[in-house]
Amino acid sequence: MTTWQSMLPGLDEPLSISEATARIKTRLESDPALSDLRVAGEIGNFTRAASGHLYFTLKDAGASLRCVMFRSRAMALDFRPQEGMQVELRATPALYEARGEFQLTIEAVRKAGQG
Repeated sequence: MTTWQSMLPGLDEPLSISEATARIKTRLESDPALSDLRVAGEIGNFTRAASGHLYFTLKDAGASLRCVMFRSRAMALDFRPQEGMQVELRATPALYEARGEFQLTIEAVRKAGQG
């Protein structure tokens, strides 16, 4: 018979959702191996918010990632990102705690192939 303690050794009481997301966020965002990701893919679900922030998914044949580019970075772009556009970006991973959603915070983006 499996007990709660044997399933989760070292964890006496379950965490609240807020505590769990805070722990995950801290671990994710402090990992130096993930601090400067370079990723390429296709823009999907593109939205420009009234705030000036850009929201989209970056996808390939096997997966997709939610992305956010804040207004201050988006204003520096020399092109208008569009649905279906192939891009390369530099980003940091983040966890939006309020919804427990993993996303990439975009630092820079360019059209694919513009070395």
